[in-house]
Amino acid sequence: MLYNKDMTNSRTPRRTQAERTRASKEKIIRAAMEFFAKQGYRGATLAEIAKAANLTEPGLLHHFPSKNHLLMAVLAERDRMDRERFDLSGMDDEEALFTSAQQLVEHNETVPGLVKLFTTLVAESVQEEHPSHEFFMRRYQKVREQVIDVLRDGQEKGKVRADISAEDLAVMIYAMMDGLQVQWLYEPEKIDMAGIFERFIQLLQVKL
Repeated sequence: MLYNKDMTNSRTPRRTQAERTRASKEKIIRAAMEFFAKQGYRGATLAEIAKAANLTEPGLLHHFPSKNHLLMAVLAERDRMDRERFDLSGMDDEEALFTSAQQLVEHNETVPGLVKLFTTLVAESVQEEHPSHEFFMRRYQKVREQVIDVLRDGQEKGKVRADISAEDLAVMIYAMMDGLQVQWLYEPEKIDMAGIFERFIQLLQVKL
């Protein structure tokens, strides 16, 4: 039996250009995450990242015109992954908020590479000239805003300690999460990140 060209193509469709582009970008971002986590933004090179993604450096630059563009894509992907699993926005009560935050910390214990990436880039971006400085500053502002109203509502219900303002409690929650990550990265066998965070959350709750 003879097969014409159209029949063959219908049985084994080729990926579209958009699909190939998306796949290449995903490979680049995954490679960049690994190198940024290991070497930091400044230490990682585009040549290394391109090689790990099975591309040439010009091929990488076709998708991401500069290292800064690639960094922002990596940060956006990491945030997307976190939102997909544990979005703290839209929480309607303090119990849901604390439970979701606890689950996020527990999940982070299973992805040390991503935790290292986040911690490394946060530390580097303290410098105002760093390309992700504005990103992280606004990120902290946003996540604090997401939980302040929930914490304040919990205080009014008598379920969250009220001797500390909701604004300060929001700062403390993220300070604890990020500070624990640093110590856990140094001594993962010694620091029980999820257990310590759970006990911290208990300190914020009023025992009825």
